[in-house]
Amino acid sequence: MDESIKKLPDLAIADLIFTVKLEGKTGTESYNKLIKEIETHKMLPLYKILVEQLKWTEDQGLVSKLKAENESELKALDNKITDSVENFGESEIREAYLAKSDFYCRIGDKDTAVEMYRQTFEKTVPLGQKLDIVFTLIRMGIFWMDHDIVTRNLEKAQSLVEEGGDWDRKNRLKTYEAVYKMSIRQFKEASDLYLETVASFTSTEFIDYSRFIQYLIFTSLLHLDRVSLKQKVIDSPDVLSVINDTPKLQDLLQSFYNGDYANFFGALAHFSDSIKGDRYLAEHSRFFTREMRILAYNQFLESYSSVKLESMSNQFGVSYDFIDRELSRFVAAGRLNCKIDKVSGVIETTRSDAKNHLYKTTLQQGDNLLNRVQKLSRVINV
Repeated sequence: MDESIKKLPDLAIADLIFTVKLEGKTGTESYNKLIKEIETHKMLPLYKILVEQLKWTEDQGLVSKLKAENESELKALDNKITDSVENFGESEIREAYLAKSDFYCRIGDKDTAVEMYRQTFEKTVPLGQKLDIVFTLIRMGIFWMDHDIVTRNLEKAQSLVEEGGDWDRKNRLKTYEAVYKMSIRQFKEASDLYLETVASFTSTEFIDYSRFIQYLIFTSLLHLDRVSLKQKVIDSPDVLSVINDTPKLQDLLQSFYNGDYANFFGALAHFSDSIKGDRYLAEHSRFFTREMRILAYNQFLESYSSVKLESMSNQFGVSYDFIDRELSRFVAAGRLNCKIDKVSGVIETTRSDAKNHLYKTTLQQGDNLLNRVQKLSRVINV
């Protein structure tokens, strides 16, 4: 990570908050780690919000301690601003304002931080420094999952980048945008952005590389065709370098691509359960499980004109009744191109509308060509 880019706010704390909310109780390892982070970073405003949201018993000693520390630090920051205005130039004034903005961001006072960064932005001239402020606001918006802050500042960052942002900042913006789009279920757009930045990833102030690769695979599985999945993900040295950092991720990817459906179902269940603890993916866990099963069923059925339900259930390592119910549900929803003969226990595949159209068009073009050849033949014979 570039030394000049601070982990501000620290998104690992947002992950801890998510875990503590999932656990729903105090006294756990995650809770104790969170309280330690709050104390270390003097996050009194954040602590008060969590006390109210999660119905914690307020620690009066901790509140008094953090309040005194915040007041002391704020006084020093205000003195620095006054001194800069009276004795120094525009650069020093800007740095003093930035320090105060970072203070409010760090302690979890979101609204005051937004206003202070606005003032700092107005005092900033270099394009790169302006982008760094906007990037901090994007990270802060994602910390709080404040969609208004995120979307407004993604738009602002895009506008600034178009004015002439450097390559590194353009790359960072794509990573930020990818994670946010993924969190709001714009998976295709997120997948494209992850794939664009995988070979040049530098945004470790935002997420670590292993997690980035996990997100790349998550979105790519949902949207890439088999050829692209093989070329861009499965055979990617960048992916291969860290894929085993996430349990079962390699199994999920390989078993899906290779048609090893019984192992795929096991890996899918494990991975889907694990992402329930990820603040960006948790609410998409059921969606991912459903969509990946549909993709696997369609991939399997494409190889057959008809296949017995019993054979398919054996391939997927599930019961006959399960596969019967599952396929019936997806067929009724229009998600699978097949018909099920309940009497004979046979699945008959049907072409999708797009394939039907292509098939009919090809036949029609063939008929037209044949007619022209026959007419030409008659002319030649005459």
